[in-house]
Amino acid sequence: MKVPALVTVGVLCLGALPGTAVAATAEPSAVSSLAPGDPRAAQPVLLNQSGFGLGEPKRFTAPRAEDGAAFTVSDASGKVRYRGEVADGVGDFTAFDPRDNGDFVVTVNGATGVGPSVPFGIGAYWIDRVSYRRAIEFMSGSRCYFGDLTRKKDGPGLISDEYGHRECMKAVTWRDGAQYSKEIQTLVDLYLANPSAFEQITVDDAIYTGLPVTLPDDTPEIVRLIHWGVELLLEADVSDPQLKEQLAAFLYAYPQLDGYIPADVYQRARDHLFAAWGDPARDRYYWQAFTPHTGDLFQTYTQVGTGKGELAPGHSVWPNLMMYEVAQREGRDDAQRYLRAAYEQAAWLIENLDVDDPRTTKGQRQSEHVLITGLVQFAETYPDRAPEGIEDFVRDWAQTVTRRSDNLWDFRRYSDDRWTIPAFTGGGADDPNETGNVAGFPAPALAAARLLGDDPLAGRLREIAAAHVDDIFGRNPTGRHASYDAPSDEAGFEGVEHGWFSEYRGGAGLLENLPGVLDGSPKNGHYPFNPDQGNIGHTEGWVAFNSSWNASLAWRAADQTGIEVRTRGGGPARVVPRHAKVTVELTAPLNLDADSVDRGSVEVRVGGRPAVPLTVTQTGPNARTFRATLDLSTVDAGHGDKITVSYGHGSFAVSFTFTAVG
Repeated sequence: MKVPALVTVGVLCLGALPGTAVAATAEPSAVSSLAPGDPRAAQPVLLNQSGFGLGEPKRFTAPRAEDGAAFTVSDASGKVRYRGEVADGVGDFTAFDPRDNGDFVVTVNGATGVGPSVPFGIGAYWIDRVSYRRAIEFMSGSRCYFGDLTRKKDGPGLISDEYGHRECMKAVTWRDGAQYSKEIQTLVDLYLANPSAFEQITVDDAIYTGLPVTLPDDTPEIVRLIHWGVELLLEADVSDPQLKEQLAAFLYAYPQLDGYIPADVYQRARDHLFAAWGDPARDRYYWQAFTPHTGDLFQTYTQVGTGKGELAPGHSVWPNLMMYEVAQREGRDDAQRYLRAAYEQAAWLIENLDVDDPRTTKGQRQSEHVLITGLVQFAETYPDRAPEGIEDFVRDWAQTVTRRSDNLWDFRRYSDDRWTIPAFTGGGADDPNETGNVAGFPAPALAAARLLGDDPLAGRLREIAAAHVDDIFGRNPTGRHASYDAPSDEAGFEGVEHGWFSEYRGGAGLLENLPGVLDGSPKNGHYPFNPDQGNIGHTEGWVAFNSSWNASLAWRAADQTGIEVRTRGGGPARVVPRHAKVTVELTAPLNLDADSVDRGSVEVRVGGRPAVPLTVTQTGPNARTFRATLDLSTVDAGHGDKITVSYGHGSFAVSFTFTAVG
């Protein structure tokens, strides 16, 4: 049963109401008999309550353990499967990659007592498996008008004719969204990064009415969501630059969506954007714009937005590059103008942005990820046309991140003297809710790691990125998942015992009952370890928090995806007889059912011919690899033809190319 708005619940709530400051406690009172996962226990062990992925970092925090304290990882029978030692409050069992899924428990033996963790699992692409459906269900359920595009002209909850009725607040597409929420962009990223996974996810009770066109019955939900957002933005004739950037993502991805979305939608979006891209007007559908700027996306933005996240530096880099791709596809004479705008914006960022100033990074809250991801995509997609210095800039950012993450939570602090973001313009709270920043941080961290390659910083960035996922799932001073409903079977996440303290009922977006909504995160007063603070600061779900989580899930997929083609002898295919058979092996987060064998589809292209699909099958339950045999005689390859096998699209595509002979 749901509790009233802003009422705290659960064993960790010690009477403090949300928004009520409680004095920090330097030494939290320890209770020896509390349940596993309670941070007030004599020897608390705090970790990702759900589980960990095979081959990924696996770390926990034991804030009261002395250096050298022994820990074990045991299975449900009590058998010890792994042993290690705690150092600086952190235990690491990354090397433990069991064949079974668990449950497992970490136990720390120290001077303050013996402390077990909550039970957790380990498996192939664990976090992605338990998160993908919830991410789509949230985006589906949080749309404006609950799926009905018909505007209400009267009735309770009406705000004004300008904004429509209560269920959309001031947004255009998703309830309580803003011009900087990036819903379409992050949905496009999810689809391009891992198409086979998201093509399998449907939401049977999602309602789509009032749209100009109806999509085929077999359309994946993620494609329906992208189409939904595009139609509403076009209907609103949006002029804000960041809403135009959302439409650019659709145009860029359209070749992968044209099997579902009619060309008319693309043409209307194309004509709107090419006419409006350089228009300085931004008078339609924006709010919370505290930093003055214009809508001209050819300009170099020199403004840095507030902690609200409303004008994050770098927001226009990748959108201009997407428009460059579209303009080239359309054969436009002005294509170079978009590339030049991206170049000049990236060059300004490299020359002028101080990554040591937290206002330019973590201070951008849920929008921070656009800076590093945009620069990395520029450097990787156009290495010969990107400005010099991107890699050095990203390395400087990574060094700041790793320095500020040197703590018992592997948590990137706001600054040297503060853990979380301070109050900001439009924030309204001394201890704001930074849930979207924590959820979105893996995106720039993993993008930077990919660009840095073999640099030792890359490994540490992946560790910190995993720690922020773990923070969302309970490795934090409160021991709680960021979603109040996380323990729920209907709306939560597999294996989670402790959800957030409370949910904000009746908020601007009416999001509290949606699956997967992220409600809250630890505040500055909780760190470094003050669990007795209880439920402090603001708590409220927001579509911008979940869209940031979408960005991280997309970059997690990109970071874990690879493809290889092998000959019958097991070596990499380089030059292969044109009637031979080769083995295609894909690694990607396609393990959507832990107990069954899953499938995906890669593309096979001979020279410049259209691609043909090839089904790959998981090599076993809980395996990370998917395989298929490709008979080259079936693709009619000639002597000297280049054959490319690929997965994913756009900047997220991975491929393997070899030559057919004979």
